[in-house]
Amino acid sequence: MTLEEILLVPTAPSPEELADDIWDDDNRVSYSADGTRLLDAENFPSEVTVREGCRILCDEVFAFQDYMAEDRKSGEEIPLDERNSFLEKVHLPSTLTHIGRAAFNECGFLSSVKLPKGLLYIGEEAFCDCWNLERISLPASTRAIGARAFQGCINLYQIRLNKGLEAIGEDAFDDCESLEAILIPSGTRDRFLRIIPENCHELIEET
Repeated sequence: MTLEEILLVPTAPSPEELADDIWDDDNRVSYSADGTRLLDAENFPSEVTVREGCRILCDEVFAFQDYMAEDRKSGEEIPLDERNSFLEKVHLPSTLTHIGRAAFNECGFLSSVKLPKGLLYIGEEAFCDCWNLERISLPASTRAIGARAFQGCINLYQIRLNKGLEAIGEDAFDDCESLEAILIPSGTRDRFLRIIPENCHELIEET
């Protein structure tokens, strides 16, 4: 697939898909009828295994939702330190190619995630405000990271980028105050200087 084709893959669940979904009671999530798209999650389990055959995690699927703030009344403003999804651990399938917009937004208990080797795209705000996330290593297949994908990951101290990465969105690593190193393959510094946000250039290390 070209980069343009990768970016055009829809990651929002359609009304038709939601009306004809398949429920996984063990993991409290629902899939499209053909099993290729994870559409929605209840977000009560602390550990979720996504089925093999799933290619797309749809937008906001594991993101914090206001109903999770159990001690707050409906409509009440929720303080930032209480905006935290219940998800602690997720097992992603080898078939996954796309992580949708804000899929793991405000999953504050998520400290690590192993990205599968076929992953092509990490969407906008996909891991935004995952406060306990410490390290990320992109597989060789990943071609693009969306805007603000890791914004606010305050404990993220290292990210390893792959040689084939072609695009990094605006503010992808903004407010990652613990970030010490962005590791890139040897001999690729000039190319990565063109796509890594300028405020992160001093963190680049060739490996």
